[in-house]
Amino acid sequence: MPARWLLALDGVSAAARAQLETAAERLGLSARGYHRTLRVARTIADNDEEETVRESAETEALHYRQPASNSAP
Repeated sequence: MPARWLLALDGVSAAARAQLETAAERLGLSARGYHRTLRVARTIADNDEEETVRESAETEALHYRQPASNSAP
């Protein structure tokens, strides 16, 4: 499901959306990183049988992100 559908269908609580926006600014997430985190959070919420993505699912999804590597291969 595209992230725009999640946001348009109120699939994300207001608090979770604000949390993700703050995290995106602090971590310097790209649009792709933002949407990927949102999709992972939706999967976590689905596994927990939640109708909407809540802050706890966002937090867990952000913990799964790999830190950016500054070294080139």
